[in-house]
Amino acid sequence: MMTLKPKKHQQIELFLADEVEISTIRDEIASMEHPFFALKAGDTSVREYKNGKTTVTIKPTVDGIATIFDKDIWIYAISKLQQVMNNGEKVDRKIYFTPYDFLVTTNRSTSGQAYKDLEKALSRLSGTRIKTNIKYSEDKQETIEFGLIDSWRILEEKKGKLDIGMVEVVLPNWLFEALEKKQILKISIDYFRIRKAIDRRIYEIARKHCGNQYDCEISLQKLHLKTGSTASKAEFKRSIKKLSKENNLPDYEVIFNNEREVITFKNRNPNIDEAEKMENFKRGKYRISRIKNIINKS
Repeated sequence: MMTLKPKKHQQIELFLADEVEISTIRDEIASMEHPFFALKAGDTSVREYKNGKTTVTIKPTVDGIATIFDKDIWIYAISKLQQVMNNGEKVDRKIYFTPYDFLVTTNRSTSGQAYKDLEKALSRLSGTRIKTNIKYSEDKQETIEFGLIDSWRILEEKKGKLDIGMVEVVLPNWLFEALEKKQILKISIDYFRIRKAIDRRIYEIARKHCGNQYDCEISLQKLHLKTGSTASKAEFKRSIKKLSKENNLPDYEVIFNNEREVITFKNRNPNIDEAEKMENFKRGKYRISRIKNIINKS
């Protein structure tokens, strides 16, 4: 199977009860950096992750930890609220949306089963607990525990002019504060087309650390830790080799050095002025300086 699924909806049809059209997709920085979400369904073990001074403990529901595919609801909600903020309107932690718009935006089927899966994802998000000491300000250090969402419900009554089902989600304070403090990053709409959970995590890590720079690199061991993968090192290595061979991850090329066991993420659209680059090249002064993110120390 290829890295990306085909587009299920060639043209997104708007069916929005709140009339908010998402123009860009956003993800929350800390959950891109650290593995808040499981890579496989049904993981009912308590997960503990430590990177430097940062600790994250993930406590599951009876159905398991919320998965990275469940995270689509987080990303969708953040993107929708950011759009409202961009429109100059006030926002709070409560958000409404139609299941149809969520499914279409995130490149999912609009079948009856997809609606049932959405309910299950909402349940896993509300049940999964995160305990962490991640801080967003230099003068404040605290340990906090929260659910991935505070609550949810599906409203069948009329909303606005449309007599349709609406989903109401209340985001946790921690996530809402991240949005207010601009601790979010724009990601590719093709993120929702990434087929495998591990490949989604790798994209998040590349986007977080490489950004608009020319490239960055990370050791296989460190990448394995950051993804939160429970696969053996050999299995994880095979996944990286396959991803590197296919090399169609959105935004970034994936280059694997087998001898050094180092992965390089190379930006497909680096933030370099092409005209200036060509002029410098003609003068014999231009060379690309590979910008190294010191991921292994972060």
